[in-house]
Amino acid sequence: PHGTGKEGMAPALVSAPAMSTRFAARGVRGANVRARALAQRIVAAAGDNGPEAVNKDAKRRQLEMTPKGDDTPEQILRVSRGTSFEGLKSARRVALDNANAPDFDGDAEQRIGKINWAFDALIEESRAVFAKAVESKPDDAEARYRFGNFYQTIEKLEEAEACYRKAIELDPKHLDSCNNLAMILQGRGDEASIDEAEAYYLKCVEIDDKCVDAMFNWATLKLHCRKDPDACRVLINQIVIIEPELKDHKLVKLLRGEEDA
Repeated sequence: PHGTGKEGMAPALVSAPAMSTRFAARGVRGANVRARALAQRIVAAAGDNGPEAVNKDAKRRQLEMTPKGDDTPEQILRVSRGTSFEGLKSARRVALDNANAPDFDGDAEQRIGKINWAFDALIEESRAVFAKAVESKPDDAEARYRFGNFYQTIEKLEEAEACYRKAIELDPKHLDSCNNLAMILQGRGDEASIDEAEAYYLKCVEIDDKCVDAMFNWATLKLHCRKDPDACRVLINQIVIIEPELKDHKLVKLLRGEEDA
């Protein structure tokens, strides 16, 4: 799925993109869409000035968004409000590399502690927003799903699984929760988890017989976990029937076993 909650967004990690091994060419909603829209606006503003002007404009905007100072978590990591989890991890890695560099001017141990504090603070700030949404609407399956989606994004899979299971308990037809839970179970790899993952993919297709996200994930399970390329191709062929424009997508060709993929 790629349904990303838009209400109650945290200042950091503005949205937790829904988890899926979906085709990259299809794009995602949420933060990535906003990033694409910004890029498109930059291109439009550049007019006929060419890619060099676009790059300069993009760099200028990035510099404008980079916080100055060294007091807040955003300033310490040099990230803007609403940075994605991957962006935060990358920023922490760069900051730690700088602190560990031989020419670092200062107390490296103290700096490393400050960097890790900033990272944890931004994650907790975001977690609190999703937690508050669940607290205010404890019987809302969508709020539980968004909380699980947040946990899955920051790679806390046990917490994510618990949220998805609660969302499904509240709404047995919550498609995104079923799909994301199946992905977690599939990743676990043991036979019982694979069986349960497949049951949830089947449930997704029963809820929506055009759910290509679940079909694609199910196809990867058939190929990699069941070692059943024929069953994988059946699902991939069904995806192409639903969305013909995907027939030449690289992942579709790979899962079909085409030699020129």
